[in-house]
Amino acid sequence: NSVPGWDKESDRSYYGFEGTYLGIPNHGIYGYLLIQRDDSGEDPDDPLHDYSYDSEYFGLGSQGKIISGMHYWVEIIRETGESRIFDTSEKQDIDAWAVDLGISYDWDIYSHPNISVEYAFGSGDKDRISVTDTQDGNTLGDDRNFLYFGYLPAGYALSPRLSNLYFYKIGLLLKPLEKYHFFRNLSLGIDYYWYYKDKKDGGIYDTEATLGDNDIGSEIDFSLSWQILSDLSCTLEYGHFEPGDAYPSSNKNSEDYFSTGINFTF
Repeated sequence: NSVPGWDKESDRSYYGFEGTYLGIPNHGIYGYLLIQRDDSGEDPDDPLHDYSYDSEYFGLGSQGKIISGMHYWVEIIRETGESRIFDTSEKQDIDAWAVDLGISYDWDIYSHPNISVEYAFGSGDKDRISVTDTQDGNTLGDDRNFLYFGYLPAGYALSPRLSNLYFYKIGLLLKPLEKYHFFRNLSLGIDYYWYYKDKKDGGIYDTEATLGDNDIGSEIDFSLSWQILSDLSCTLEYGHFEPGDAYPSSNKNSEDYFSTGINFTF
């Protein structure tokens, strides 16, 4: 199946650099620039429209230790460039940004729990239905949708992109059976997410959230990882998402995710 605006043999160019400053004890400050140039064609060919998307990303971040056992991270990204308005092929400026920040604390007690809180934001465009494509994309004015390359963990079941979306997360990771030698490397994780739209009338990665409401929903995730032997490990992951008022009643069904894996190294 072919999708307008997407070339299976896409031709994109990337240029970038990154630098880190380590002159402050227990902290690392970094910055980077990534330039992406879209030279791909359409499949099938569309002589009436141009789907190109040229973008630049300017990032600045820091991570380190605040006090013993307490760590933080923060990263801010500014996106510029040019995208196309569908049905006109008119160029418009990209004016988008994102942020990810959090803090975690390691408790030096039994089970060594790690508690973390995180906030992440990716700007949106109120007249976009699709956050990834030119078709059903920006229709008027600057394109304020944050479209990026890479991956940010944001829940197993909903698994959204950080586009027209922000979330709050609280997490707990611990080793509940560490006093038993055979289970000392078994870790249990629990994460809870709250999701919201940046622009309530815009779309998100899940195209079923069509209503003009900021409340996307919430999700709880469980993970279990166990290093059984030096060359044998297993993982279990489960997520449950409950949709919010951004979903119409006809599509307001919960979603579940389950994954398991065994890794054997030889």
